[in-house]
Amino acid sequence: NTDIVLEGADPLPPGLLQTMTRNLVEAIIQCGGNMQQARAHLYAALLHCLKMSVSNDTTDVKLGGAIAQGYQIVDSDSLAVLCSYGDIFIESLCKDASKGHGVTKILAFSLLSIILGADTYQNWLKHLNSKGYLKHFIESINTDNQNLLMGLSSDNIKPLFIYEAKLAFLAQIAQTEAGATTLLEAGIIPRLSELTILHQLPVSSELYKQHLLVQPVFTLLTSLLTSLGSKHVVANRQASHLVCVHSELIASIVKSSPGEERSKQDYQDLCVVTSLLAWLRAHQHDLHDEDVAVSIQLQSTSTQLQRHLINLLHSLQLPGKCASADTDLEVQTIKLQIITNVVTYCVSAMGNSNVIHAVFSPELGTKKGNNLNLLIGLLQKGLEASSHHSDAYSQLIHKALHVNQLSTEEQRELASCIAPDTDKCSAVQRAKYAELRLEQLADTKDKELSLYTQLIENLVYLLWRHVQYYTVYCKDPTEGVGGEPLPKKLLSANQDYIKNLTRELPLHLTDPLLKKIVDFCSSKSSASMTSSFTSALVRRVRKLMTA
Repeated sequence: NTDIVLEGADPLPPGLLQTMTRNLVEAIIQCGGNMQQARAHLYAALLHCLKMSVSNDTTDVKLGGAIAQGYQIVDSDSLAVLCSYGDIFIESLCKDASKGHGVTKILAFSLLSIILGADTYQNWLKHLNSKGYLKHFIESINTDNQNLLMGLSSDNIKPLFIYEAKLAFLAQIAQTEAGATTLLEAGIIPRLSELTILHQLPVSSELYKQHLLVQPVFTLLTSLLTSLGSKHVVANRQASHLVCVHSELIASIVKSSPGEERSKQDYQDLCVVTSLLAWLRAHQHDLHDEDVAVSIQLQSTSTQLQRHLINLLHSLQLPGKCASADTDLEVQTIKLQIITNVVTYCVSAMGNSNVIHAVFSPELGTKKGNNLNLLIGLLQKGLEASSHHSDAYSQLIHKALHVNQLSTEEQRELASCIAPDTDKCSAVQRAKYAELRLEQLADTKDKELSLYTQLIENLVYLLWRHVQYYTVYCKDPTEGVGGEPLPKKLLSANQDYIKNLTRELPLHLTDPLLKKIVDFCSSKSSASMTSSFTSALVRRVRKLMTA
């Protein structure tokens, strides 16, 4: 069993935790390198100790790359204990991460991930880089590739968990600008591009292995690009090349089929891939690659992937009323994020203010095809679904503020998500756990409302750009509105569609619908909402419809 379940418990006195941490670190240092089983037990105990040093977080922790995700920031006192042993403890961890046996190596990477996440002064990162460990970990990805190829042909999944733990550790480093820069200089993206195992994924009966192979790569890449920022041309160029190299894999992830059922892991993979593609598309205009062949390949790959991405808007449905089960709630949020990523991609695909590339055709009367009717339908569904979420958010906040007014059964049900055995809790503890759970749910709803705002803003922006393009530029190319010129034959063929668009658009974008857009985005249900941009876009759409 590879699960380590760390259940929520009352926090121990800080002094006792520090003493336990110190004793465990000393035991690890004194334990010989040939005693791998003992070292693995000590690492697991230290991870558990660090778990107890943070605020309540009852997430079950899986062995492997996901092990660090159940931890919040380690408190400063515990970090001070770890750092007080200087290089000797760092060396011990790094050696086990490099040459330790399977489980020991996984746990060493997990500890390094947690500690580096708490090391605000980045002393550990500097040590890893100066001693060559970081470069070694990156270069060893090639070895991991060979081990994975051999392991997946048998039932040996240990190399898969080591690979996942290592990339999760590198993704943790990539979350800061200094760490991302260090990884980039060490050649992390070219090594990921060389992972041939991604072209030999397991058969459909072992899709969980595919998830463990794919998710860490794109999570690491997305973290790195986000930390480096949009102006880092080298990183964007290398990441674009990686997308071209692994284009078949990416296409297989984003490609959708009618009535296709996806698992939670499939949605997670799709989410991180669409996030990466949206980022790269937004900065593709910054790449001025002198290699014509590379530019053509990138353009061809973008065209193919864009078609698959837009098809996702047909196959994925915006979440309706709020889900109840935790799994359903998580999938619901992931779906919303995917749709938001795709729409964000489409915004970038239209081009800058000087040149417009129409992504959607001007038809309004059909539900088939990638047309403006699709955008308006998404907009209507988004407003309806967001209304349910806004009401749910308000209810959760009210319950959290008046948790003592909830029935005992309702408190017990909420508290069970934090502390499984609520029968052993006092009434005060149960109310506290119920309040914590309500705050967690409210935070999730607030994030979803923020996603809905971003989605609705982008949909309105896409509508405005397309309506302006079709009703102004295509109708009279001499108007001087920037755009990609349509061939005369195509322009002539589309005149009927454009006339229909001018006539029917007010019937689809009605005053009540436009008012609902402005009212939703100006509501104060979510602290992250803004309204000025969307209101300005609505005014522009109104002006175009009445021109």
